[in-house]
Amino acid sequence: MDSKAIYRHLMSGVSHFIPFIVAGGVLISFAFLFDASNSGAASFGASNPTSAWLLTVGATAIGMMLPILGGYIAYSIADRPGLLAGVVVGLLARDGGSGFLGTIAGAFLAGWLINQLKGITKGLPRSFEGAKTLIIYPVVGTILVALGMIAINAFVTPVNDAVNGFLQNLSTGNAALLGAVLGAMAAFDMGGPVNKAAYLFAVASLAGPDGSTVPSVAMGAIATAAFAISGGCALATFLYPKKFSEELRDAGKAAAIMGVSFIAEGAIPFVIAHPKVVLPSIMTGAAVGGALAGLAGITLSAPIGGIFTIPLVNNVPLYLLFGAIGTLVAAVMMGTMLKPHVESK
Repeated sequence: MDSKAIYRHLMSGVSHFIPFIVAGGVLISFAFLFDASNSGAASFGASNPTSAWLLTVGATAIGMMLPILGGYIAYSIADRPGLLAGVVVGLLARDGGSGFLGTIAGAFLAGWLINQLKGITKGLPRSFEGAKTLIIYPVVGTILVALGMIAINAFVTPVNDAVNGFLQNLSTGNAALLGAVLGAMAAFDMGGPVNKAAYLFAVASLAGPDGSTVPSVAMGAIATAAFAISGGCALATFLYPKKFSEELRDAGKAAAIMGVSFIAEGAIPFVIAHPKVVLPSIMTGAAVGGALAGLAGITLSAPIGGIFTIPLVNNVPLYLLFGAIGTLVAAVMMGTMLKPHVESK
């Protein structure tokens, strides 16, 4: 499988799962915004029926992210028979701890396995078509890919645990350094296990000793840093349009919405297209934003950032300023390093 095919299959999954991220993230943000008066309570985000409903619906949409990603990558590789195996991969990666990277690896494995089954059963009589569709592809294919996911999850989960231990040790030191590390981690795999390790660490820091929610510098830092991930890509397409394909310029519009909504996945199409430029750019921009937030003691009392939880930030002007600085750093780095795009004929 060549690089163009890999890119096409990845983009198939990404284009289908982005709406789930956008909708889920915005709904969760609204849940905490509408419950701002209870920001110190253990039930923050679900203290009233409206917020609780928004939180449930948003979490449901977000929870479908990895199954949709895995399903449509496998669908792109193996057509309709690959869809079920890919969805199962996403669920197993989500529940098993390997997250975004595990889903991608498992989805490509699922597509490959289904194609192998197609080849093996190609010579069967036409009377077996029903058996292939109803038994061989879904049952045998799912069993095989589930076995593969055992190894994938087993490899990634210890890595996640090690990263969490590293952050625990770092939190006792310099807040600016912690913010920079959290920002760089959040940008590193844009929703994958490293991103989730940083995010879950920040969320855990919100828990007070009595079960209440307390303002957190770690949460403030990662929320500030997050503006630069999708937002940096969006701003780069605006400042340097000639350096991006038409497809990426269109993706920049969605990335702009995700950038202000605490959704990192808007950067994925850009990293896939230009990994050596975009990844270091968004990591640097996010690290700068996170470090500035940590240095200034920016705190947030909600487990999600973006513009919709601004009322829960202790210093809104600096929060927005540092987020804008990180975003600008990421965009300028991209624009400086990228060569002008040449449309293929």
